[in-house]
Amino acid sequence: MAYQFFSKPKSRSSSASPSPYRPARSNNPPIHLPPLQPPVGAKPGSCNVSEDTFPPFPHEIPAGYATAHPNITVETVKTAHIPSLSRITGLLLPIRYPTSFYTATITDPVIASLSRVAVYHDHPVTEVPDRGSLPGTDKVIGGIRCRLEKQDSVPVVNGREATTLYIQTLHLLSPYRGSGVATSLLNSLLFESVDDKSTRKVSELVKHYNIREVTAHVHEANEDGLNWYTARGFKLDHTIVEGYYRRLKPSGARIVRLKVQWQDEETEGGQDIQDPAQAPVEPNEGPAQHALPNDADDEDWEKVEAEDDGDLGVQTLGESPILERDEKETASRKRKAEDESGNRAQRRL
Repeated sequence: MAYQFFSKPKSRSSSASPSPYRPARSNNPPIHLPPLQPPVGAKPGSCNVSEDTFPPFPHEIPAGYATAHPNITVETVKTAHIPSLSRITGLLLPIRYPTSFYTATITDPVIASLSRVAVYHDHPVTEVPDRGSLPGTDKVIGGIRCRLEKQDSVPVVNGREATTLYIQTLHLLSPYRGSGVATSLLNSLLFESVDDKSTRKVSELVKHYNIREVTAHVHEANEDGLNWYTARGFKLDHTIVEGYYRRLKPSGARIVRLKVQWQDEETEGGQDIQDPAQAPVEPNEGPAQHALPNDADDEDWEKVEAEDDGDLGVQTLGESPILERDEKETASRKRKAEDESGNRAQRRL
């Protein structure tokens, strides 16, 4: 399952199993903004695909990866995070994963190294929190889970097996979107955390797994999600994977790809990972967007992984009173924040 910024689809319809790629086609403007999915070679819906064939990352992962928001950090997943992470995933994404999908972010060393949560702290973060702690009112507000796949196009680079990082889930509660937090979730896997972003290097994680590409599936009508990825250096495949989202109409998916070139190499035809701080500003954007361009596009999108024929324990969400209550609470918090912001603006006037 993966991350996309968009409003959750309100209706779903069944379609046939995924069919071979077809030429790209034009579409009408999206009625709703849907989700993303697994890499090309992956079997849809599978929670764990071949991670056990890769040697786990041998080093301790530093805590407290900084974000542009002073109260939010990116952390590795801990046992205390699982209840909130599963609740948020169920709230934001239109399918529900089995418990093993979440526990693997702790118990499977490869999956754990490729999973992160965004944590909101009740005060600006000035010091790195103790590992494993979830103090006070700190709360999980989003997360990312990825998997590794063997590269088919360039299977060996520098004498080592090359891999693709596939984004399975990437999601963030709406009140915290627009501050670059989703970008930081992805960057926490790709980049070393350093103060000087102009000399940012790929992470030791990328080097260990020899990651040469990042991929995801995006619902073909999710223009906001597609724009979010392209603003960060991803390229769109020209084909549409028909029937990828069986319960959505249209049911096709677009594949987004980011070629990873390490700065200490000169791989012909590759490209540097696009750090949002260095990305060009889109037209009609003011100076405030220079630091993290297009982070306002974090609004209204999620990423969802396609289900396979057997659903593998994945159950669709029905008329859940818990889901309805969470949606009302989230909407209420957002309205309150907007009202407070409007009142402050009036007082300044």
